[in-house]
Amino acid sequence: MSTTEDVAPASNHALTEALAWISKFAHAWKAIEPAPRSLSIDGFIIWGPVLYEKHKAEDPVKLAQQLFGKSGAYFRYLYPGQKPGAGADLAS
Repeated sequence: MSTTEDVAPASNHALTEALAWISKFAHAWKAIEPAPRSLSIDGFIIWGPVLYEKHKAEDPVKLAQQLFGKSGAYFRYLYPGQKPGAGADLAS
């Protein structure tokens, strides 16, 4: 009789796929950010799953290019310490 400790965890393909998509989106966004040091990649932990659920069938790099500058309510997570409208209009 085996215990749960003896069983290797099953691979969660859906989670792996979602994380890969979110990572591509986040890195594409960072690549086009003129001030990448102001960007918090951790903010994509919050915004990424929302985008993935809505746009998972789309190319994450192209979507990042389309949405760049339009972080809306997620601005405060992506750009902590900055006010919307400071510098580029990132919140529109």
